[in-house]
Amino acid sequence: MPDEKKSSVDEVLKREKLSKEFEKEKRISEQKAIEQAAAKLSSQSQVSTETSKSSKYITNIDIAFSQAKTDLRFYFLNDGNYADEFKRMFVENESIFKRYGITSQKYLEYIRESFDRYKKIHDMMPLDPMKPKHYKYVEDSISELIRMFNQRFGK
Repeated sequence: MPDEKKSSVDEVLKREKLSKEFEKEKRISEQKAIEQAAAKLSSQSQVSTETSKSSKYITNIDIAFSQAKTDLRFYFLNDGNYADEFKRMFVENESIFKRYGITSQKYLEYIRESFDRYKKIHDMMPLDPMKPKHYKYVEDSISELIRMFNQRFGK
């Protein structure tokens, strides 16, 4: 008698179930990151005085940075005040980035790739912390990106 062949239906169902659970966990973590960013901004806005009428709202960069801080690929943002400095650079050049279609996520990816490039050039370990010298390299890399965009596509 021929042997019964094993069905792959069980494996496919398991994969689908695991992918659904992963997506659910991802949505929950994103929602928590948004809530944390909102709580942080609301605590900052409570400190501000009544005379300043500027409205505080959660920007895409705030959401991207709060999500990135929980992602292992962006571990260096948790050290020191590098996240604040990168955020400041994005806000200063936001109009340029929007003009060329660079979202906050792409900006963070460029920062990570630039830091990874620096680590590869200098034979550093994968999870080495960011130091001021490394930050300067990444900052120069972003400035060079902006300069090249302006040179290539004009102001």
